[in-house]
Amino acid sequence: MKRAILHIGTEKTGTTSIQKFLFENRIKLGANGKLFPASAGYISNQNLVVYGKQAPEPDIAPPSLDVTDADELAAWKETFAQEHCSEVLAFQERHQDSTLIYSAEHLQSRLTTVGEIKRIARLLRPLFDQIEVVVYLRRQDLYALSAHSTSVRGGNKASFLFETINAQGPYYNYRTLLENWSEVFGEEALQVRLFEKSRLIDSDVVSDFLGVTGIDKLMLDLKRPNSVNEALSFTALSVLRKFNTLAESDSRLLGYSKSDVRSYLLDAVQDLQDSLGRVLPAKSSAINFYNFFKADNQWIADKWLNGIGFDENFESYPELISEEPEITDLDVQLDRLISKFSRSRNGHFSRKGFDHLKRIAS
Repeated sequence: MKRAILHIGTEKTGTTSIQKFLFENRIKLGANGKLFPASAGYISNQNLVVYGKQAPEPDIAPPSLDVTDADELAAWKETFAQEHCSEVLAFQERHQDSTLIYSAEHLQSRLTTVGEIKRIARLLRPLFDQIEVVVYLRRQDLYALSAHSTSVRGGNKASFLFETINAQGPYYNYRTLLENWSEVFGEEALQVRLFEKSRLIDSDVVSDFLGVTGIDKLMLDLKRPNSVNEALSFTALSVLRKFNTLAESDSRLLGYSKSDVRSYLLDAVQDLQDSLGRVLPAKSSAINFYNFFKADNQWIADKWLNGIGFDENFESYPELISEEPEITDLDVQLDRLISKFSRSRNGHFSRKGFDHLKRIAS
């Protein structure tokens, strides 16, 4: 049996933890007939996503690929298809029963049309006897909260509001997502899971994925990577939002490029803790947002989940909207982190960094 498993996300459902597991155990898994393909891209199989897009976004493409050059993109896709097929066929020759495991959350978020999904199917179908699609779904309001944190990391300056989210966009429309993928691969190919601890094997998404894919049946001593917690404190998010307001020429950057400083800050703010907890919108806002999807969620539950859909407990939200806490030393904390970044560069301050620190001291 030549089998393939397509783990398509969704985003914010522990995909990084799953991918780290597959990457760190790739040699042992490969020796036992389960391949996490290198040609598809480590650790998230972004190359497969780029192949599926007619016009891929630059942020998911290899750095050397100019996605605006049609000829270069076509040549890249042809080379990728050849290299990928060669890797798969060589592996299948060595293993009479084989499973290819793909994992890329952007298969969900970037391939939003049937035509794009069909492009993936045309590549993979000749290689396999069976293709399964595994997808984890997170309740839309919780997904939106987590996605906002990611958007702040990328440059968003705004506070979180459910009312500003495009609820009609493809990110939250799970029914359309499942209809598109089932149209191409068949309803029977889809394994739909809910990203809720009570619904996951051992309350853990990696354990659940091992059970769904049959990796657990190999009885191997596999390395379990540390769980990936991307949650940021309110202070950390506030520091990033403040940083996002700076212009490229702002003297507070100490002469460094904003992108370089951001790369440092994204790691450094993980250590910024506070006692404020999560600052959440009012319960009514969360429920109103969720209700936009409620009917479609029930349709999904009836079709794939034996009628049991998301846990609809909203008690984690406050009854009323509360004002965001004021962090009085926000500017000081940001300047301190940028100064640490400056010291990390060649072990000393830049001239602009030294002058800026003198101005702060005075």
